[in-house]
Amino acid sequence: MEAVRGHRTKALRYCAVSVVNVLVGLSTLAFALEVLHFAPLTANLTSWMISTTPAYLLSRYWVWQQFGNNSVKSEIVPFWIIALVGLVLSSVSVVALASITDNTLIVLLGAVAAYGVVWVAKYLILDGLLWPKPIQNPEEPIAEVA
Repeated sequence: MEAVRGHRTKALRYCAVSVVNVLVGLSTLAFALEVLHFAPLTANLTSWMISTTPAYLLSRYWVWQQFGNNSVKSEIVPFWIIALVGLVLSSVSVVALASITDNTLIVLLGAVAAYGVVWVAKYLILDGLLWPKPIQNPEEPIAEVA
């Protein structure tokens, strides 16, 4: 039962991080498209660059409770490869949709749909391969999510 509760906590935290990431990413994308008048591909790349670092940090420290040293080889590179898959899919979507419509909302929905494709796979990879077991900081207990 404890394992189920721990998995539920991680899944809820992952969802919360995803909401934050989507809000940061979409607001940046909309701002880059509408205010800065960036080309769709440039706007999407800008959005990705701004939102990926907080997503990594929140995932590592809050969702999977990893408090040791960051490993470039076994954590950062795999996380960014997964993020690049999302970037490629969302870029194809954003550029394709922007070529047929000027409606920013439709372009934003296309970006969300593309990232949604990798969302579940990302959770499974992070949970099963990158951070399969929490390393609890003895000074900071794991907070429970109701």
